[in-house]
Amino acid sequence: MNNGSVIILYVLLTLNALRYGIYILEGHSSSYYITMLSLNLLVIIFTITYRAVKAKKSSEADIAE
Repeated sequence: MNNGSVIILYVLLTLNALRYGIYILEGHSSSYYITMLSLNLLVIIFTITYRAVKAKKSSEADIAE
């Protein structure tokens, strides 16, 4: 993924997480909203860690050359 699409992904995931978080804070705490908030947060964390590991591997490969 290039940086532009990753930024768009982060923006959309953050907006969705905020939306579901607001629904929960307003008192609509159904299992759907809790599940969707959890999934959005997990995907944000996964993409951040994936990109960090990928960047570390690429920098290690550059140093090895």
